[in-house]
Amino acid sequence: MIKKIWDKKLFRQISYFLFIALSILFIWFIGQKVFNFGQLLEAYELKTYDLRATMAAKSRVINPNIVIVSIDDDSLEILQDELGRWPWSREVYSETIHYLEKENVDSVAFDLMFVGNQKGFEDKDLELAKTIGKYDNVYTSMNFDYREDNDKAPELPEKFKINLENKSKNIDFSEFSFTYCRLILDEIIEATQNVGFINFMRDPIDKISRRSPTFFKYKDDYYPYLALKVATDYIKRQEKLKIDKYVINEKNELIIGNRSFPLDENGSIIINWYGSHYTYNYIPFWKVYKSALSLKKGEPPLIAKNFFKDKIAFLGVTAVSLYDIKSTPLSSIYPGVEIQATVLNNILDNKSIQRADKFVDIGISFLLSFLIALVVIKIREPVISSFISIAIVLGYIFWASYLLEHYLLWVGIISQIVFMTATFTAMYIIKYVLKSKDFEYTYKLATTDGLTGLYNHRYFQEKLKENMKKADKNNSNFSLVLIDIDFFKKFNDTYGHQAGDEVLRQVGYTLKKTVKPSDVVARYGGEEMVIILPDADTNSAIIIANRVCKAIAEEKFKLNEGITVNVTISLGIATYSVHGKTSTELVEFADKGLYSAKANGRNQVGQLPDNSNAVMSH
Repeated sequence: MIKKIWDKKLFRQISYFLFIALSILFIWFIGQKVFNFGQLLEAYELKTYDLRATMAAKSRVINPNIVIVSIDDDSLEILQDELGRWPWSREVYSETIHYLEKENVDSVAFDLMFVGNQKGFEDKDLELAKTIGKYDNVYTSMNFDYREDNDKAPELPEKFKINLENKSKNIDFSEFSFTYCRLILDEIIEATQNVGFINFMRDPIDKISRRSPTFFKYKDDYYPYLALKVATDYIKRQEKLKIDKYVINEKNELIIGNRSFPLDENGSIIINWYGSHYTYNYIPFWKVYKSALSLKKGEPPLIAKNFFKDKIAFLGVTAVSLYDIKSTPLSSIYPGVEIQATVLNNILDNKSIQRADKFVDIGISFLLSFLIALVVIKIREPVISSFISIAIVLGYIFWASYLLEHYLLWVGIISQIVFMTATFTAMYIIKYVLKSKDFEYTYKLATTDGLTGLYNHRYFQEKLKENMKKADKNNSNFSLVLIDIDFFKKFNDTYGHQAGDEVLRQVGYTLKKTVKPSDVVARYGGEEMVIILPDADTNSAIIIANRVCKAIAEEKFKLNEGITVNVTISLGIATYSVHGKTSTELVEFADKGLYSAKANGRNQVGQLPDNSNAVMSH
């Protein structure tokens, strides 16, 4: 009887499955140790998580008591005549705080760091410090870094530290242990204890922000993340709880009153996202500031009375031009202040994401692979067994998405699919013939230059082709301006390459703010940059190019060492299709103009060749 059971075909095939499963596990282990295979799979796992998080976010409901006061592009433009260019004198924040307090705001949190006195406005800095110290519900920010000059690392006041009881055996905050602190104004430090820290976290594989720090370690003491501090104080006030310390229990959960939050191995909260881009109630800063002035004059404010009553107001930058932008699962352009608001919302809702333990993921992989193996073994028709296997995979993806949306549990998808696919393939090898399937993986190319933040050369070429097609279709023109920084090599030799990089960044920033948002500013290569001017003829391009040239020449460029320098540029222009009908011809024509500018003394727009004079009257 035992011999008959041993000879059963099903038993042999199950034995094959066990052998295959162990082989896959062995290859998996070797792949991670030798070829870093796990990092590749993790990259794809993160992408699948982003898709699930985006879908789940649509069903989330934000806390209506969270408001973001947004220093957006409109605010920079509307307040420029009144306050000048950014950064503004800090009295504007004092006025804003007074106004919000009169409106009975619950708390005000600045996702801004008030670092160093503004020369000539020291009295306004002192006024801001007094204003912050006057109220016990105003929070401001600092951050840490890894500067190596530990001997000069400042001491932080005792009042900024928190009491943390860490019972976890896995979390030691080594990833958030810093050696230096960037201090804000001394007067603010003396005036308040409501200081949180705003270092944010990116996943190391793809630089996307999915997690939030909770605590930072500095000189063996612990300090809170800004959103965590604001949320804790809010909970204490609203729920009348006494919370004198934070506790991380043996299950790696952060305990705040009657709330618990699962932490990952770094002591971070996995963020539970809401809605999509710009989810929260945004109020532009200009409207808040003008309301504050109106109320001060006894005039009706622009914002309805009691709008801010009992609300938490987060004040931060959302203007893309100021670069306080992060990449998240929801968007590659996401305001940092909204991340703070989202973490705050997670804590108030007591809802953050928990990632399943790796052993749970492995167990799920084995169960699914066994189910796939049974399907392949028991069903003779390859088409039917293939469809059923696909249905199992899709069913699991749906189930994993359901768990994330309704139970805030992140179970793996990629590793399970890899296990199921490997099992499916191996079982068909055993049952029928050797077949192999290749999977190609592609990565999305970045569109921006990492140093300057401008568009990169690839993106420029794509936009150039788009504008050529549009011009042909509409029988219109567009122009491009080719730019080169004068004496850049000599500048690098004098001040060093790091200073040269800083000049490239600031020149790029100046170019972007000088032209229209619809114009494409890109780094062409090296110290060369280029601007595409849609619907601009030659005369318009010359005017814009001269304006750009003047703006650069008048700008004072500050280097890291505190040195201020002047920089000039030479420019050449070309107009489609007058100066060329291909991208190569246009760039070559603009390059000739650039060469002419260099030859005639630099810091100018190059003259057009004689054979293009007809264009000037075009």
